[in-house]
Formats: sequence, structure tokens, C-alpha cells
Amino acid sequence: MRTLRSLRSRRAGAVVAVCATLVGAAAATAVVPASAAGYGSAATKVVGSNFADPGFGRFTTRAAGTRYYLYATGMRVASSTHPQRGFSVVGSAMPTRPSWVSPTNPSLWAPHVFQTSRTPGAERFTMYFSGRNRNTGHNCVGVATSSRPTGPFTATSKPLICPPRGYMEAIDASEYRSRYGNRYLLYKIGNYSPRRFQVMAVRMDNHRGTSRVGTPKVVLSAARVGSAVAEAPSMIRTANGQVWLFVSRNGYLDCNYATQAWSGPDMFSLRNRGYVRGMGVSTTDRFCGPGGATVLRDGSAYRIAFHTRASRSPLVRPAWVGSLGFDSRGAYLH
Repeated sequence: MRTLRSLRSRRAGAVVAVCATLVGAAAATAVVPASAAGYGSAATKVVGSNFADPGFGRFTTRAAGTRYYLYATGMRVASSTHPQRGFSVVGSAMPTRPSWVSPTNPSLWAPHVFQTSRTPGAERFTMYFSGRNRNTGHNCVGVATSSRPTGPFTATSKPLICPPRGYMEAIDASEYRSRYGNRYLLYKIGNYSPRRFQVMAVRMDNHRGTSRVGTPKVVLSAARVGSAVAEAPSMIRTANGQVWLFVSRNGYLDCNYATQAWSGPDMFSLRNRGYVRGMGVSTTDRFCGPGGATVLRDGSAYRIAFHTRASRSPLVRPAWVGSLGFDSRGAYLH
């Protein structure tokens, strides 16, 4: 398996996303042909333009009702009343650059948004995102808040989490609520090496998720995961209480970028359940590089938003949404 490319290559992809125009950004919905195994047959392409690392949310506000939202590298946001069709890009979720990021190479990507207040007319939302620290050149996790799911989100003046000594990046942040209602921030630390990374979790305040109240702990280590990098963690708890973690594996520029599932009774006791069927490295799968996934529990349904690779130069990664199922073999796209 190919390993993660250099930071320069990844950030080049982010620049493409930032510079992408909104022309033709209305949703291009297309049903995926059934693969040989039948997995992924109902997944739909919901944004046909470059819309990488899609954060996924279902939010209710007094102004807009209940809608689904996707957030992409470059901070664009798309919205629809349906989880798998009708998405249109409505603008930038964070039009003002955070003061702590580099003015020449901000590298803003992988936004993740969650709702912290549902009081009608007083809704609140928090965003986690990655950015390049102007003082150190390292990539850090930032936090921003807004009264609307489409923004504008306003970032704090300092990053929330930066990599510890010996690492160069803290990236790909997402939120998880435990069975006890505790809020955690999941993220990856790395040193641009497939053998030098960790998937981490840190306890956050339960009010808005903007302050750390715990010490970072390892969820997955490079020693456990193997020789290919694991990044972009997204975690849910299913109705039976099982915790599922989804991570992207292999080199993100290639078609063998794939989505792997881990599960267990809690977030620190996970075992490998293999690639998500329909989103793995098998040549029978109909996607090139399905990764950067965010998983959403939507009532009794489980949905997953992810990007694929439409072209490598320029790097174009459209966004897709499908449904997830779980069985004794692991997780599968259907």
C-alpha cells in the first residue's frame, strides 16, 4: 500500500479547493452503478465540484427548519433538505481568516460542525478545523463559533490544539459524544510518516466544546494500525451501544485511499473491523479513493459523507453520501 504523500502535496489539494469557483457547484446527483458485490449501489454524488473532506451535519433552526449540511476543505458549505440529493453550495462558512493562521498559506481544511444550542432563535454551532500556524509553520486544530450553521463562523485568536514535541501536525478534528454525554475532540497527530502518527482524543467542555478539560489520550497508535497512515477520524455510537471509529488509510492522492472501521465497547477499546465494504481497496469497488469520511447517526439511519478522486491533476474530489449498515463482518456501504 502506498503511504501518505508529503505535506506539500496535500496542501496543494487544499489550495485547489479554496480557489475553486462556485460555477456549477450546485449538486450533481448521480447514482453509483452497483459494484460486483452490490455495495455502494445507492450512494449518490451530492456535490460534483471539488468538495474534499466533507464534514456532515443535520441541524434544526427556527430560520431554516431541519436541513443537512456539508462542509468542505476551503471552508465552503452546502445545504439540502434531503441527505442524498439537492445540495447547493451557499458560500463560505468562515470568510474571515483566523488571526493565528499563516496569511500566505492558511491551509484551512477538514471543517467539522456540530450544534451546541437548539433553543429556537438562539441556536449555536461550533466548528473544528485545521490550519497552518503562522508562528511555527505547524498544522494545528482551530475552533470557531456561529449562530447559524452556514456561518459566518468566528475563530478564536489562538489554535485549540497544536502537535506535541516531535510531531509536525495536529489535524482532521471531529466531535464525539460518549454514552454519558461527555464531549470529545478526535484528531490525528503526525510527522508526515506512515509510521509516525497517532489518533488522539481529548475531553472538551460540554457547553460549546471550545475549551479543553482533559488530557489527550491515544485512541489508535501507529504500532496497532500498521504501515499505512490512519487519518480523518470520525466516531459514532450505534443504537446497541457499540462505538465505531472510521479512519482513512493509504495515500490520499491515489485510488487505494480507503475507509476502515474499528469498533468496541468504548472509544479506547477498539478492534480492527477491516475496510468498509464498498469503500475499500478492492478493484470491484466503484470508487477511486473513497475517504475523508464523516459518519452521521440520523434517527434510526446511519449515513456517511466522503470524497472520491475524480482527477489527480488538478486534484478534484467530489462529495458523496451513502447509507451505512453493520453486521458480524463489520460495516458496509449500501
